Amino acid sequence: MAQGRETQTLKGLKKAVAALALMVTTAGCLALGQQGYVEVSERSANYTEMYIDYAIHDPNDKSVGLSGDAKPFSKGGAGGRSCCALLPGPGQTIRVEWGEEDTDFDQSKKRHYTRDVVVIGQTPVSSDSYNYLITRFFPSQQIEVELVSRASEDVGNGPPSPRLDQLFYGRKVMRHMGE
Repeated sequence: MAQGRETQTLKGLKKAVAALALMVTTAGCLALGQQGYVEVSERSANYTEMYIDYAIHDPNDKSVGLSGDAKPFSKGGAGGRSCCALLPGPGQTIRVEWGEEDTDFDQSKKRHYTRDVVVIGQTPVSSDSYNYLITRFFPSQQIEVELVSRASEDVGNGPPSPRLDQLFYGRKVMRHMGE
């Protein structure tokens, strides 16, 4: 019985903290004129056989503090997580810079790319939603950035969003641009 109350108290505390963080973020966005921006946690999925390191920038080429690397598809394909930043939402543009190198890690063969990418996906489902920005790398320097939003009470409960890549769950399931 006491454990049930502790669980309810923790859930209530998590919701209160999330609501406070969202209010502070929203107030900051409005004050800075960043309407249409969304607070996100970033993940990456790599559908190539190259090692990739990347960084995300706003439309003015200012770093937003989200960056990482992703293993080749045959080695799991998932990258780490970055948290958190305010970024333009669906229909708006962000800039992704990345480097690709093959498995022998020969720096002389490393190639660098930059793309302006329109964010696809859905607008946040509610004011207290948890938002993922998924950066996907495909062969031939194709790249896709999608915003996936989940209600905060659904995070960790129920089935995962079908929009989240299977690579994040340890399953090597190939995905293609636009899927």
